[in-house]
This record gives sequence, C-alpha cells and structure tokens, in this order.
Amino acid sequence: MTKQKIKEFRSVAVIALMSLILLWQNIEQSPWREKEVIQTDAKVYHIYLPATIINKDPFLELETPDKIKRYGTHTSPIGRNAVKMSMGVAMMNLPFFYGGHLYALSNDNYAVDGYSEPYQLAISLSSVFYMIMGLIFLWLVLKRTFSDLISLLTILFIGVGTNLYYYSIYETGLSHPCTFFLLSALLYLIHNWLSQKKMWKSILMGAILGLIVLVRPINILFILPLILLFKTQDLKWSAYLKQLFLPFSYVLAIVLGGFLIILPQLIFWKIQTGSLVYYTYGDEGFFWSNPHIWEGLFSFRKGWFIYTPLMLFALYGMVRLYKIQKMYFWAIAFFLPLFLYITFSWWSWWYGGSFGARTLIDILPFMAFPLAGLIDWIFQKRWRLIILIIPLYFVYVNLYQSWQYSHKMLHYDSMTFEGYKTIFLKHYTPDEYWGQLRKPDYVNALKYGIEKVSLPILNDPVPTFSEEDIQNMIEYIKTDEKWIKEIELKAMDRNQSVDSVLRNHVIWLFENKKVK
Repeated sequence: MTKQKIKEFRSVAVIALMSLILLWQNIEQSPWREKEVIQTDAKVYHIYLPATIINKDPFLELETPDKIKRYGTHTSPIGRNAVKMSMGVAMMNLPFFYGGHLYALSNDNYAVDGYSEPYQLAISLSSVFYMIMGLIFLWLVLKRTFSDLISLLTILFIGVGTNLYYYSIYETGLSHPCTFFLLSALLYLIHNWLSQKKMWKSILMGAILGLIVLVRPINILFILPLILLFKTQDLKWSAYLKQLFLPFSYVLAIVLGGFLIILPQLIFWKIQTGSLVYYTYGDEGFFWSNPHIWEGLFSFRKGWFIYTPLMLFALYGMVRLYKIQKMYFWAIAFFLPLFLYITFSWWSWWYGGSFGARTLIDILPFMAFPLAGLIDWIFQKRWRLIILIIPLYFVYVNLYQSWQYSHKMLHYDSMTFEGYKTIFLKHYTPDEYWGQLRKPDYVNALKYGIEKVSLPILNDPVPTFSEEDIQNMIEYIKTDEKWIKEIELKAMDRNQSVDSVLRNHVIWLFENKKVK
C-alpha cells in the first residue's frame, strides 16, 4: 500500500469515527423521546409531510383553525391556508419521514400521526445525516486545493467548532443542515461538471440548486459566488464564460432540473393563494437603510463571532487564500459583505430564539476555504502546535456553549454582555444572571427596524432557586435508595452519567414546582 493510499485510508477512518460519534450524540442529546424535535420552526417545515402522506390533505383543508394556527399557517388573499415556510426541508426529510412512518405502522405503541417518537427520531436523524454528508462532500472539495490533512482538519473544525453542531445534534429538524449539505454537494458537482459535462449532471445540478432555493429562498444569492469560485487564474473571462454557458443545452438542462423541483411549490402557492409566487411572511420584512451588521457579528445577543469565534479566526485565512487561489478569495470577498448586509437587514436581525447567528450556518461551505487557508499557513510554521491551541479553544467554547444553550442556561433571545460574562463556561446559572438579561423590542423592530426600549425578561420563568438549593436536593435524593435507583436506570438507558441526569432531574423538579 502506497503512502498516499495509507493517508486516504486514515482520513476515511477518521471521518467514519467522527460520523459514528455525531450519530450517537444526536440519538442521545436530541429531545426526540420527549417529542420536542418537531417544534417551533421545525413544526412549520414539517407540516407538509403528515398533511400529505397521513391525512391525505396536502392543501390543509381538513385541519381545524386551532391546529392551523399552531402550525404557523395563515389565511391567504383567497381565503385558503398558506404555510409560512416553503417545502424544501419537507422534501429533504421525506425519506426519513417514511422510515419513521413505516416503523409507527408496524408498532402499536406509537401513534401514526406524524409526530410520535418514531417520526421525531427520524427527523432528528435527518439533520445529523445531512451534516455528515455535507462534511464528506466538503472534504472532497477542499482536497482539490489543500492537502488531505488540512482538508480533514478543516471539516473537523467546521463540524464541532460552529453552531452547525448544535443544530445537527441538539435542536434538529431545521433548514440549516440541509443547506449545508446541498451547498457542499453542489460545490463538488460543479467542479466535476466543468471537467466533464454530462446531461444527467446538469439536471442534477439544477435539482440541487432548486432545492437550495426551496429550502430557504434567500439562498438564491449563492449563485453569485458559485459563478466566480471556479474560474482559474490562467483562464480568461471570455473563455471561462464559454466554459460555463456553452453548449447552451446543458444550461437548459440545469434550468429544467431546478424548475421540476420548484414546480410543486408553485402549484401549491397557485392553489392556496392565487399566485404562482407568494410572499409568505406578511408584515415581516427588510430594512435596507438600517442593517445591523455590527450587532449580527459582535453583539452578545447573537453575534456570529461571539458564539462561533472560529469564524473570526477563519477570516484571517483570507490573506493566505489570496496567495493560494485568487478567485476563491474574490468570490468570498464579494459575496460575504453582501450576504451579511441582506441577512442583518431583516427586521429581527437576531432571528428570534436561536443559538448564535444560525442563518450563517448556510455559508459555512464557503467559509471553509479561508479556514483551510489559515490552517495550511499554520502548518508551515515551527510553532504550529502552539497556534493550534487557539482554534481548539474555540471548539471547546462552541461545544460548551452548545451544551449551555441546550440546557436553557444561555437565553434564547435576551443575552447581554453582563449576562454572558456572568455565565461564561459555567455549569449553573448564578442568581444575578436573570436580572442582567434584556428582552428584544419585537414591536418596534418589526414596525421600524429599530429597538426603542430595553425590556427585562418579565414574562420568562425566572428561577427562584439557587445553586445551594440544587446541591441540597441532590444530596437528599442520594439518601433515598428507590429514588436514586430510578435515576441510575434512567442514566443507563440514556447512556449518560448519573450526576448529569441527577442534576437535570433536580432542576426540572424546581422549575416545575415539584419541590420548594
């Protein structure tokens, strides 16, 4: 076996091990047992599947008004039910939904309703599956420019050092892992298509592009950097454009592939709203003259560089990227400011309850290039092991804060600098923490694009118990043989430590006022 083959085998082994760990983490940490996967936005993305497959009601005519309201639908101009989210995520989750559906049909213990435990687990697994597949395609793309080791380290950092990890492990069922996978796969396919054009590749490219847009319509912006990204330095623009668009039959095949994917959505909109293209967000919109780019990057509420500091580190790699592949540099340098401007011009620039700037998960395949460039530069230095401490620390921060957010320690929309400082890398919430948080001014942000008041979190359940109360209750439970035995069995069933399950159980008791 050659050295190259050995290196490739090692990389494949590492990726396989990483995939198994991520899959295990998803099954253990995702709240599918509590039926809390298909919640909030995930419930809206999901509605197409049970409505069509189980209820035989694709146009939501048989649902009660109470259910319709819970699902995030609204009445269209022609009086029919319209869904806020497009059906791209539902299409991506369809194979997993069918798997859960078949299991529920074969087991009398679960309701065949699209929301019982088999469906919850299936949707949760879809997120980690698309994360893993996205990382694999991204590795294959990076290997064309960087060494095998640099490419491998880059996807490992992306996988566990960004909030992609949180939305693939803890809070699943959303659009971001789907977009990450689709964009990574498209990057791989475009390079392959430029090397050898085939009609089937063109149709597949169009289908992936259609899905990317259908998952989140703003993703249509990805076309801009994709056009720039694959131009080589020795190829003139005229020759490159000919390479892209000729023969024109391949372009028509791309358009056809995209159209066939988007067609079901157009039909749905036409029937439900009377229009082929319909804006589903009502009064929600963009404030182009008042973008919140600084807050989106550096605020302690949701700042990208605060909650995903690895990306600030990655930006330094743009200098190295310019030397390695200029068109990669120019594609990202052109696209990133535009995407940030549009993203943070949205009225709710913090995007409601979320861990960090979750909308920027979608562009991680692009950001992998400067990150790989920086890692490549580091490995050329004698003191590379010392410098690597920085991104490794950022990975640790991301993993710890993901755990904090999943345990409702980091607040979903009201974080401040004071609150962040108080709770930073702590495994409990100090008593003063809750008073340091401030609720966003949703009313004025929606109306004017500006928050005018700073609000305390009066409507949130502020714990009335302290860390001392938690420890006292833990010690009490340990004296009760029957109670502690139940905790041990639960820990064994979940494959978690007894201390972790015990602590979470005590917090649950206090929060639900089971003890005083």
